Amino acid sequence: MWVNMNKTATFIFWLLALASYLLQWPGLLSYLPLAAVIVAGIHVLEVLFFLSSLKHNSDKPAKDAALIMLFGIFHLQKFMDKASPN
Repeated sequence: MWVNMNKTATFIFWLLALASYLLQWPGLLSYLPLAAVIVAGIHVLEVLFFLSSLKHNSDKPAKDAALIMLFGIFHLQKFMDKASPN
């Protein structure tokens, strides 16, 4: 449940960052596109770091890589659950 809520919040962040970029919101909200670029860079690093794991543990590694670009660590938790011994 928490993962889905976090994914929803992340998706809303991406929508707000896109709206801020397109509508040129003033004030502090004008920094949302910059924050989105930083987060996207972190997500690229996550994909690169977990790429070999995705190739071995995923049925559709390209789809999972795209979802990691969108949701980051919140999508990776699906693979962490599979790897845990519980």
